[in-house]
Amino acid sequence: MRYSASEDTRMPRPRKKAEVNPRRPAEIDRYDEANSARLGLICVQERIPADYTRWDVEWSVDGRTARLTCISPSEYGGVPHGLDGDFATTLNLMYLEQGAPESGEVNTTAYQLLIKAGFPDSGQYYQALQESLDRLKGATYSASESWRDKRFERWTTVKFNIIEQIDAETALGLSFGSGTVLKIRLAKPVVQSLRAQYLKPLDMTFVQSLSRALTRSLYRILDARRYDPVHPGEPVTTLRLRLKDWARECKLVETLPGRIRRNLDGAHEELIARGYLRSVVYEGTRANTDIIYEFGDVQLSPPAPEPTLQVIPDSPLVEALCREGVVLPVARKLVLDYGDMHVTTRMEAFQTILKGGYTPKRRSAFLVDVIKDREGKYASVLGAQPNPGPSLVAHPPAAPSPTPPVEDALELTDQVQAEFRALPYEEQAARALTTVRMFVGRELRDYHLKGLMASMLSGELDPFTVQQDVFRAASDLRLPEFAQQLRDVYSGHPS
Repeated sequence: MRYSASEDTRMPRPRKKAEVNPRRPAEIDRYDEANSARLGLICVQERIPADYTRWDVEWSVDGRTARLTCISPSEYGGVPHGLDGDFATTLNLMYLEQGAPESGEVNTTAYQLLIKAGFPDSGQYYQALQESLDRLKGATYSASESWRDKRFERWTTVKFNIIEQIDAETALGLSFGSGTVLKIRLAKPVVQSLRAQYLKPLDMTFVQSLSRALTRSLYRILDARRYDPVHPGEPVTTLRLRLKDWARECKLVETLPGRIRRNLDGAHEELIARGYLRSVVYEGTRANTDIIYEFGDVQLSPPAPEPTLQVIPDSPLVEALCREGVVLPVARKLVLDYGDMHVTTRMEAFQTILKGGYTPKRRSAFLVDVIKDREGKYASVLGAQPNPGPSLVAHPPAAPSPTPPVEDALELTDQVQAEFRALPYEEQAARALTTVRMFVGRELRDYHLKGLMASMLSGELDPFTVQQDVFRAASDLRLPEFAQQLRDVYSGHPS
């Protein structure tokens, strides 16, 4: 197979990365979806032939044949490979950071995704990102009896694309840039695994310090291979694999032992130099070569901790607040800022006050005021018996004092404002639009959002002010009014 000229072009080498040592498993506080990491959905090679559009791998699981297949259209550059693994992993991390919503959506910008993945803000990397997302959406995977369903502790068969849908709004032209707003929906099996917390530790700082895509890809699949897929615990300190089988797991094009070794040697050297690997040894005959990895990062270290990630949309307390009319972003923030016990106690006080006969003008606003009260306005209720005396009915609590314009936790400091304004102007507008979309996106049409974006790009509106207005509206429980104002202003901008 031949490489085309375009595929043989390397990405520009980014600035030299700071070298960091790999952390011990017990010190890692970030995680990746375990199925994707273990199965090695991304070919580790940096470049592949244009006609490398399919691979198949078979092995045995609990005495049954398991199979994994990938088919990808040639117009997208073959099967996912190279930097695609960096972006796929980053999307999983961002999904968890955004609360693991049931929709499977990640809301971001091209600029944020590039920076989060550890790449520079440059035109060629925006192009690489766009091509990677296309491949991750175009490639279809079939995992037969090889996808672990943690909810029911069983092996299952699934068929999926890593990305199910991409909505991209570009400020200028069709190509990605710093102002491109992205809404990406991840594959349902991946989302279910992440929400079920079928995860493995991922040392993201170490990953991003590695100089080559090949080394990063090999590290991810090698590190996942160290954990038992059914009973994950402490990773093994040595790993012995048949070389040809390992080449298939890495989805290498080459199958001859000598060429496999040449493909992987550079990555092995970097991982040894950085202390992750102690040694890599080949044993056996040419036809039956084994590769033995000895790891250098876990000796005398405690096992990795169980993941303790909180999937916010699953919190019954958040759902209870939403049922009382509190908008989702505010409900999440109340639970995050004040804790379950405080919010639960204040909700009980809220119910006691209502049962006592008090009728607030706005039920949800009153509930938020009860939760956030630090002045003791409801102290008598908090200390009262469940069946309050008549004094509560005769003297209902005073109307809640106005909520401060912006919550303390949401106030943008001068430093944050300076950092925001230091971003490219298109990225400032894209971030402001992303914030609007997250808070009131369901109440707006695409032409409302496009009209808002056009006003910011033209200089008619300041992106920083728009973002502040969103936060203020959420804090004051005025998001419906805020959305209506946008609909009124941009009703004449249909696409």
